[in-house]
Amino acid sequence: MALPPLPQAAKSSAPGQYLGYSLQQVRLCYHLLTVPDDHAVSLEIIDDVGIHHPDGTVVFEQAKSAISGNPATNKAEDLWKTFANWADDCTALKIDPNGARFRYYVSEGKPGSLMTEMDKATTNAEATKVLKKIRKQFDDCDKEVAWQPHLGRFLAAGDVVCCAIVERCSFQSEADPLRSIRDRMNFMPPAAIDELCAGAIGLARNWMDDLIRQEQSRAILAVDFRRKFSAFVRRHNFSNALNPAIEPPDDRAIDAAIRGEPLFVRQLKAVEAPQDMLVIAVSDYMRTTADKVKWADDGTIYGDSFVELDDQLVRKHSLVSLEIDDTNPQLDVPARGRSIYWACSKVTLPLEGQSLPGYFISGAFNCLAQGRRIGWHRDYETLFPPE
Repeated sequence: MALPPLPQAAKSSAPGQYLGYSLQQVRLCYHLLTVPDDHAVSLEIIDDVGIHHPDGTVVFEQAKSAISGNPATNKAEDLWKTFANWADDCTALKIDPNGARFRYYVSEGKPGSLMTEMDKATTNAEATKVLKKIRKQFDDCDKEVAWQPHLGRFLAAGDVVCCAIVERCSFQSEADPLRSIRDRMNFMPPAAIDELCAGAIGLARNWMDDLIRQEQSRAILAVDFRRKFSAFVRRHNFSNALNPAIEPPDDRAIDAAIRGEPLFVRQLKAVEAPQDMLVIAVSDYMRTTADKVKWADDGTIYGDSFVELDDQLVRKHSLVSLEIDDTNPQLDVPARGRSIYWACSKVTLPLEGQSLPGYFISGAFNCLAQGRRIGWHRDYETLFPPE
């Protein structure tokens, strides 16, 4: 698929300055993950970030950080410099502002009254009213202030261009610019999301760096980026892990379960398990049983696979018990049972080739103890006859 038609770089662009601005890299990555396949995203061609449609229409996005001040107030120099550059670039690049969109993106900043009104203006009549207020601010201002020349340059483009930009501009602010990317990754295991976000942003940044070094057009086709990113995910095996169904249970739920004394808890108490061991065992059991239900219901795991895993764990329990008897014959019955339990809890096995959460195997052993298929006490079958 070919890149959409791209204009020459605007005079206000700086093909290399972006390397020090992580916010632009984040926004580049976000758009590459979200725009349609046949759209391209550029850096420092028409603006900080540009979105290019196949028909030649574009979205200008100026990305500003609010760390050192609010760049969206009525008298912010950055704000009027951006609008002036938009007007100049539309003329220099022969872009019809009526066929473009203009986005002023700020990390953690509140808009002033004029930016708020511009964001809400969606018709030419509404834009004309806002433009009158903008012109009044210009006429009333001290000519020595820093933002005045930029606002004057914007107004010099004429009412037709200015109204078109005001009508088609929008304001966006996010306290955490990374959240939009993380939200795109919420289907992945939580532990992998930060690494996945870093990989996506790094891929976009490095790709753009290569284009700049090779003096090629600083734009990436969305479908090409997503193909490379999918390959990145497969190579690092991020998706080959099963997601937990629930968060860890709270202390009250665990205490209630221990007081209820289900069979797997009584099995542990028979080998004098300390309270900490009981707490961990109950939490693991509750999460594992929830995982089994959810994964089976949504088709993530075929039901018979749990049966096969249980058979492997029963065999593993037998082998561990024989090993403990052989290597530690001096242990009394309770100590022997606790040793078997801890050894079994350290077992790692995949399920249908996918990695399991760390608590799952321990929980699965407790499920087997609940069903009397295994036990920790040497005489568990006598102590806990079928009910």
